[in-house]
Amino acid sequence: MGKEKNNFMKGKHWIIVLIIIVSSYGIYTGVKDLKYGKEIWTNESRGILIDNCMRDSKDMAIKYRELTFEYCKCSVEKIQADFTQQEYIQIKEEEIEIQKKKLLPSFETCLTEYQEKIKEDKIKG
Repeated sequence: MGKEKNNFMKGKHWIIVLIIIVSSYGIYTGVKDLKYGKEIWTNESRGILIDNCMRDSKDMAIKYRELTFEYCKCSVEKIQADFTQQEYIQIKEEEIEIQKKKLLPSFETCLTEYQEKIKEDKIKG
């Protein structure tokens, strides 16, 4: 009878180990996805960033609506390519000078192109 009790405990032990392994795999997979930047930007978050960019552009968004929208779209695409949502959120919590230093290199080409198009538009108009 002592042997039966010992075998019974081994069975429970393996069930617990199996549960821990399965749970750990799920946690590991989630952490690995975040570690390798697989945190997915949604269309909704993309839209919010573009809307915020347009709003923050104030008069430029009114005067050069289409050019500003293209600039905002380009900038958001570059930011989303270079940062996960979590990284972006952490950067946005920092002081504005630090934000500029970290984010500007991502969308600097968008800004340069935007400025050139505005200059061209002013020359034409």
